[in-house]
Amino acid sequence: MSSRRKLPPLNAIRTFEAAGRHQNFSKAAEELNVTPGAVSRQVKVLEEHLGISLFVRTPVDVRITRQGQLYLLSVQESLARLEASTQEIVVQTLAQPLRIWGSRFFIHLWLVPHLSRYFREYPDQEVEITSLLSSEPMPPEVDVGFRFGNGIWPGMRSHFLLGLNLTPVCSPDYLANSAPLRTPEDLSAHPLLHNIVGSDHWRLWYEASGAEPRELKRRIVCTSADVAYKSAVEGLGVALGRRGFIERDLATGRLVMPIDFTMQAEGAFYLVYHDRDPLPGRLLQFRRWILNEIARSQGELQG
Repeated sequence: MSSRRKLPPLNAIRTFEAAGRHQNFSKAAEELNVTPGAVSRQVKVLEEHLGISLFVRTPVDVRITRQGQLYLLSVQESLARLEASTQEIVVQTLAQPLRIWGSRFFIHLWLVPHLSRYFREYPDQEVEITSLLSSEPMPPEVDVGFRFGNGIWPGMRSHFLLGLNLTPVCSPDYLANSAPLRTPEDLSAHPLLHNIVGSDHWRLWYEASGAEPRELKRRIVCTSADVAYKSAVEGLGVALGRRGFIERDLATGRLVMPIDFTMQAEGAFYLVYHDRDPLPGRLLQFRRWILNEIARSQGELQG
């Protein structure tokens, strides 16, 4: 049987290092955001584990023992080496390109317009982007991806980004030169831009609006939602815009919302990555940024 002794609890070591550096339990407690009693208990745990006294306690103060001082130096050297190694690994992982993959729609209409903000925050991070149908398997070498669905994919971790909230949009020129478009019933006089992936979205929106079904003027079927958006911008008809993606075009006047009704459909866009550890620093950095950016942009939308 091995005589090697188990390492003491890491929390006790961290607490001892702060107490020894300050030579004061109260100051250590303030640094660690705990009570002096909690510091005393953690030091006691470490003393019992080592079988030695690390501090001499008096009614007015504590003094580190000679053995405690020697152990403190060893602990500080070990923590310094651990910190240096951690920093080296983080720098190495950040130096590699961040590989982004997934939904062409999300990448084209949300990520690309926001990437300048990412690069202002992380100017040295290289990025490689591959956009395609998010229904395809995510390659193992990819860091992060964007998928549309219910958030559950085997072997993947996911974070909710944006739901599917649909509202009619068209170009202001089209609206000014076409039949009136103020209510859902008015849509029967306008060409509707469909996309193959969400082929039933118009039907669902029409039903949710409570409008009486009417024969539509005509349909224009596009290969994807971003093509439908482009067609709307060019004045070919009315598309179903997705809130969270159309705000830039609304702000610049490229698109307008002629009917004040939005429907929440099933599904959402998620940030996804492989369920494995450790996660590279560049992934953690991007995850933190995009979740904050989504929250910021949604706050502006609601405001």
